[in-house]
Amino acid sequence: MVNEYCTRYRCALCDEVDYRQVCKKDTAQYVQCSQCGVVRQHPYPSADEIIAHYERYQSLKSEQSTYLSNEGFAAFKRDKAFTFADLRLPPDGFQGKRILDVGCATGQFLQMMNDARAAQVLGIDVSPECISTAQAQGLPCLLGDFMLLDGQFDLITMWHVIEHLPRPQDYIQHAHKLMPTGGWLLIETPVIGMISEAFGAQWRYFMPTEHINLFPIDALIQLCNGVGFALQGQVRFGSGNTSEVVPSINKLAMDALAKKAGFGDTLALWMVKT
Repeated sequence: MVNEYCTRYRCALCDEVDYRQVCKKDTAQYVQCSQCGVVRQHPYPSADEIIAHYERYQSLKSEQSTYLSNEGFAAFKRDKAFTFADLRLPPDGFQGKRILDVGCATGQFLQMMNDARAAQVLGIDVSPECISTAQAQGLPCLLGDFMLLDGQFDLITMWHVIEHLPRPQDYIQHAHKLMPTGGWLLIETPVIGMISEAFGAQWRYFMPTEHINLFPIDALIQLCNGVGFALQGQVRFGSGNTSEVVPSINKLAMDALAKKAGFGDTLALWMVKT
């Protein structure tokens, strides 16, 4: 199927116009690119729609869960500790590092890195509400566009960021520019696969306007490799279930099976600049 020549309709990763229908979610639809395999919102949301979505991002999330709240910080730290262990990061891997958290939200990861004795921490996000909260806690965070940021960092993190971007390759390329050889890029993002296909439109990560591009694992690794990053570690986890839908004990069992079998619907990557 060929659409009109319009950036909101062409794949932003490979410029392909052909796709297959995946599902409809609310008033939006998701399609899968026939060339790179990335699943994208079709058409892409406009710049105005994206800006409006993040104006009250913290309030929106707080209505749904404890995510981004002080009450959710313990769970955030626990989950990141599991991810670090699964990726086999060195126990002292953050100590003495200059660390940038892209999409820092309310600054929870920066708090963790202060405890890990990082030499320097900085966060950047496009949500005025989230940055205001982080700055009120004394955390070094900037409101703005990562693509305009300059500096040098030993480690850059993107926790659930690239799925929010119309052109995620730009962020990965810019991260490469801002770090020395041997620098680390840590990415966590939803991943297309067995679970997303099984849930269909009810998959927890189909979130119009917010989640724009969703990667198959091979496509994301290939993108990072093409920019100049080498894969150091990876892990997939998450069964696609939430505690609000299934009993906690069932969710824990299904999450464990998904991680052990390697088909979880969330992916974490440890990439190193070559």
